[in-house]
Amino acid sequence: MNAAIKASVALAVLVWVVSAIFAVAGLHESNPLVGIVIFVVFIGLTVGCVFWALKATAAENGYMKQLISALVLGLIAGVLIIGFSMVNLTVLFPDYLDENTTAVVEFLEGANLPEEVLQKQVANLENRTAMGESIKGGIGTFVTSLIVGAIIAIFKRKK
Repeated sequence: MNAAIKASVALAVLVWVVSAIFAVAGLHESNPLVGIVIFVVFIGLTVGCVFWALKATAAENGYMKQLISALVLGLIAGVLIIGFSMVNLTVLFPDYLDENTTAVVEFLEGANLPEEVLQKQVANLENRTAMGESIKGGIGTFVTSLIVGAIIAIFKRKK
């Protein structure tokens, strides 16, 4: 199996497992700032998987082929992450978004924001859907893979 495909499947499964761990642990409702931690963990996983894939093919691929590998990795992982995220948010943890919204709203109310800012943020939170959040994750994975791949390919390529 191609290194980019292996890495994309590994990335999607790792993101799914980490998401499930955070949900089971209830971290999504304990502190809204945990979302930043989750985001950083996902970025780290993406960087690691892109590095792994591009390192495996560096001896035979030049910059453009490495960039295409990163693009393929991000595309496959992004689609898988959308699917896994939908399973998490609709089947395994159907109350996830509501619980997270409640925690974030409580946090924002305690932050003494101006009322109009608070209302806008609450409206944005209440309008989130499982599909929308899943697509954001998939797109984020794709874009991150492409950017990270463009950087890593400078160093991990056939010269």
